[in-house]
This record gives sequence, C-alpha cells and structure tokens, in this order.
Amino acid sequence: MKIVLVALILMSSLFSKEVCITNFNKQLCKDFDILNSVIVKSSLSKKELKDKLNKPIKQIAFLDNTNLFLVDSNDSLEYSQELANKEYIIYAQPNISQTKDINFKPTQNITKKYKLDSIWKTTKGEGVNIAIIDDGFNLEHEDLKGLNLLFSYDADNKSFDSSSKLKVDTHGTQVAGIIFAQHNNIGIDGIAPKANLIAIRQTTNITSDTIVAFTVAKKAGADIINCSWNSPILLEPVYDVIKALSHDTAIVFAAGNSHKKILPYSTEASIKEVVTVGATQGYSNYGDMVDFTILSGIMTTKQNGTYGKFGGTSATAPIISGLLALKLSIDRTASIKNVIKMLQKSLKKHKTNF
Repeated sequence: MKIVLVALILMSSLFSKEVCITNFNKQLCKDFDILNSVIVKSSLSKKELKDKLNKPIKQIAFLDNTNLFLVDSNDSLEYSQELANKEYIIYAQPNISQTKDINFKPTQNITKKYKLDSIWKTTKGEGVNIAIIDDGFNLEHEDLKGLNLLFSYDADNKSFDSSSKLKVDTHGTQVAGIIFAQHNNIGIDGIAPKANLIAIRQTTNITSDTIVAFTVAKKAGADIINCSWNSPILLEPVYDVIKALSHDTAIVFAAGNSHKKILPYSTEASIKEVVTVGATQGYSNYGDMVDFTILSGIMTTKQNGTYGKFGGTSATAPIISGLLALKLSIDRTASIKNVIKMLQKSLKKHKTNF
C-alpha cells in the first residue's frame, strides 16, 4: 500500500502527454514531461512579483533587465497560460523535463597530441575558471587528484557535492580529464591542468535545474562553461539565461552527433552567442552556427579510475574549452570574443596544432 501511495505521489508531480506550450512566441506541441511548477520571466523584483501573485516564488536567474522565477502550481500548464496574460509578465512556461543528448561516440582514432609544450612553459591555464555542467565527477581519479577545485554543486539534489552518485555518472569524468588531467607523469596530460574547476552535476534535464546550473556557474565566477550535451528542444528560458551569461563568459556547446544541419532555435548549439564545436567526422552536426570543427578522438580519464578512448563532439567541446583557457590565461585583459577569434586564427593557421 505504501509503495502504491508513493508511486501516485510521484506521478502527480510529473506527467507526460502531448501538450502545447508557447516557445519563442510560437505554439509548440509535444509529449512533454511537465512538473508542478511554472517558469516566469518578468522585469519585476522578487518581492514585487511575490506581492502580485500572493504566493511563494524562487528567483532562479538574473538576466540583463529581467529575471527568471519559479512558481509552484498544481496545474502548471493552465497556470502558465493564466500568467502569460498578465501585463507584468513577459512569458510563463511550464517547467519541463527533457532527456539530455550526451554527444559521446566510441572512437578507434586517437588524435595527435596538440603541440602545447611551448605554451605550457608559459601557462597551464592559471587564473581561469572553467565550469563543466555534466553528470557526476570522480575527482578521486589518480589523474584528477590535486586539481584546483573552485566550487562543487549538484543541480539535481541542490547540494554542494558534484561526485558521481548513479551508474549513469560517467560522462563528466571523461570531459574533465581532457581539460584537467594533471601533469604528474602518470596517465594523460590535460590541456589546462592549472585552471580552476567549477564542477556542476546535472543528470536530469529539467528546465529550472538547467537554469540554476548556469546561474551557479556564473556566480562561482566561470570564465568558460563547457557543455558536452544538448537538449532535444531549445526552450526559451534556457536560451535567455545562456544569452545573458554570454556577454563575458565563453559558453561552449557540443554541436551534436546526428549529422544534421543545426537550425536556428533548435538546440543550445544553435544559439549564436555560444561557442559551438563540431567534429571533422561525418557524424557531426554542421552549419553556419558551428564555430570550430576539429578531429575527434582522444584518451581521457574514466569514472572507474582507468583511462579510455573518448570521441564525438562531447570530446571536441572540452578540447576547445581547454585551448580557450590557455589563450585567456596569457591575456586576462582580452575580451572573451577576442580570445575566441584568436583561437580560431591559431587553429586555422596550424590546423590541429595550437
């Protein structure tokens, strides 16, 4: 009886059926998993909005001249439609859970080592803060011990612990190894091992949790945010928070592995303000939105404490994040946009070498 009751409670907080929401001022109808909460965009302060709605709210993002808030509701679809008609609300959207497309592919081809020995004599990423939003991290791996951990957060559980907790928590450690593997004469050498890591675990893809993950990364001082994943559908609140943070933060996204042209407003990789990284292999997504295209396939750290091959655009994104960190570390006065342009010029000139 208790098991049945728990199941009913869980079902009441999350349901899946074809529903229509407003997304970028258009009607979008899909089989969405909708939670009992609404994301609201408003220029009002938290106190002003709370007084207007006469109910508790949570602020989950600070945008340029507006903010994103989370409001509980037993019927989030109907309540979002009601809120959208209020003059002091820019938009209201049900809080949605999506699957997360992890852009990993097994590989048999290992890229030649980037020729970084000369630049490592000058910098190994010192002073640069890199956030990785991914699943859990094994920072006890022999090649990740001793890295500079600036901040650790679990967006799923709202706790200060990004360690792996589930069997699916394997991808984050692989991504982290490419950038942060220590130069300790064992295993592999990361691209920017002396940069500071902001480790953010997020195995779910709930809109509000994604927004919180980016907000935490920015508040922790991220210069670069690496995202080796995409959502099946780009939702407007996620777009808004990424766009707002991109002014002075390099937000790096994997292009994806579906061999499709990236269309505007399709996934996070389609946002023109992000750094989208593809692969030269045929599986990579492509198009004008792609800022870098490099050969994929590299050795990295694994969750179980060993090493293994890692490919797909999941691998190319952290390579670019690491190289950006080296460029930024050399000139901390340079703008993020100029650092990106400098790296594009370097890779074009030297091909796969830095």
